[in-house]
Amino acid sequence: MKPRLQSLLAAVTCAALATSCGSSSSKERTVELSDGVAVDIVRTPQGLWFGKTEVTQTQWEALMGANPSEFKGANNPVENVSWDDCQEFLLKLNALPSVKASGLTFRLPTAEEWEYACRAGATGDYCLLADGTEITEDTLGQVAWFGGNLDGKTHPVGQKKPNAFGLYDMHGNVWEWTSTADAVHRVLRGGSWGDSVRYCVSSFRAGGSPDDRGYNLGFRLCASGRAD
Repeated sequence: MKPRLQSLLAAVTCAALATSCGSSSSKERTVELSDGVAVDIVRTPQGLWFGKTEVTQTQWEALMGANPSEFKGANNPVENVSWDDCQEFLLKLNALPSVKASGLTFRLPTAEEWEYACRAGATGDYCLLADGTEITEDTLGQVAWFGGNLDGKTHPVGQKKPNAFGLYDMHGNVWEWTSTADAVHRVLRGGSWGDSVRYCVSSFRAGGSPDDRGYNLGFRLCASGRAD
């Protein structure tokens, strides 16, 4: 399934959320999902927690018991999951004793929260790196698996450079569902392994019906709650 692409003019900026962009005060923690399976999360300067990577097939299977992905790989992002499927995953995740003990509640990010986390302080089309360099169309391959890599599949998460907040694969690999609705569609962000550079721009919004599935559709966790 190819997400329904919406005009770049409809993109919502993260200006209202970006007052602390550029800060390096991120924190990390790990939440256990099952024996030997955990999710690593990073706290952004905004105070929200984000999955360090897209949800992997191992993490999905630990809670859901089956792997729907077309491109199999334990550390590849789970794909072929709908927005509705993500809600089922989140219900199971938030019911875990380890998650309840963490003081966090997991959910999908809003489209604006996602963009803030993706940019990590950048003002251009793509993300900022920890060294202060902004990614451009010419250097997108440093952080993203996208159509320009020309191998037509997902890749294990965390192989490219992270952005300045320590988040991997915010551009490319799989489109990421958000909680934001545009009319009857849910907003998708980030572009995927099969998309050109314009669809990987931080501000670009695509849309899909809540029950849409496709081998380029995945998601990333967001959480709020107790910081320590």
